[in-house]
Amino acid sequence: MKNIKLVSALLLAMLLTTFISCSNNGSNKNNSSNNSQNTTENNTSTTATTKEDYEKYLTERYTHYFGDPSKAPEYDIYAEDFTFNGTTEEFLTIYNNSYNDLKTNLEAFKADLQNYVKKGTPEVDKLNADVIAEVDKTITAVDKHNAGFVETTKDYATLAKDEVVKGLRTIGNASHNAMNDLKEMVNNAKSKLSIS
Repeated sequence: MKNIKLVSALLLAMLLTTFISCSNNGSNKNNSSNNSQNTTENNTSTTATTKEDYEKYLTERYTHYFGDPSKAPEYDIYAEDFTFNGTTEEFLTIYNNSYNDLKTNLEAFKADLQNYVKKGTPEVDKLNADVIAEVDKTITAVDKHNAGFVETTKDYATLAKDEVVKGLRTIGNASHNAMNDLKEMVNNAKSKLSIS
């Protein structure tokens, strides 16, 4: 039970602040019919997505995949005093798996924006294209991280926990920054539409 709680907390922290993902991962499966309904309903419409509808949808989808950005994560690998429970091997497995979940959620978020948002409102069209481009940059950063993760961390089991965390912060910096940029892009999109 303790490991399950740690996994959930780490997944949430990844997506909210650093790329550690997805407290909503279980709810993604439960809401998959809701996802289909949301995207399918608008797919059959030819009406351009309004600013108000876009703001609501963008907020809902971002929160669905990456958690509520107004809530502080329980665990934050970039917090000064962050540490983890259990063995290094267990933590690295959880951490690595959370990156796979993050990529899945990024791809689903992008697909939702592509499928739901109907062109015809110039400001919405531009902002949606910008958000999708930022998602693509984040996916690229996650792919780069994933490609070298196992090799880079092969000797981490011999390190002290604080050294493991320091190493993960270093190799995850690009993905961390990419997720922060995506969050900022989503917030800026809503701000540019003059919607709170």
